Amino acid sequence: MTGIILLTYGRIGYELLEAAGHIMNQSVKQIKVINVYDDPDTADNLPGQIENAIEQLKSAGQCLILTDLRGCTHYNIARQFVEPRRVSLVSGLNLPMLLRLLYHRDENLVTLSHFAEEGGVMGISTASDAPATGNRFL
Repeated sequence: MTGIILLTYGRIGYELLEAAGHIMNQSVKQIKVINVYDDPDTADNLPGQIENAIEQLKSAGQCLILTDLRGCTHYNIARQFVEPRRVSLVSGLNLPMLLRLLYHRDENLVTLSHFAEEGGVMGISTASDAPATGNRFL
């Protein structure tokens, strides 16, 4: 099972995790949430928080870091921890992305990273583009 780190502004990560657990009707394990606030010490403190979260998820063998926004401070800091086949980073975190990951956590890290991206994109639509059938993306 892949360890997952939700690295987000404010409480977004906790709220998404709570919603996913509610939808799946179960608690989710091997997930760490790191909240980022508007703090001048973020750049100094965040690397240690990420390193600790990866260490705590070490038993999973691989770790996927999900951020809410590409190019922001916490995304750029998280990039330092990317290691092929061990730690991957995906931005654009949303609830459909997280749900898809939770349903496919036993996949290898490369496949899981692609599932994350696909789940995030497939979960976005406008009402005029939504299919008339009940197609599922999970």
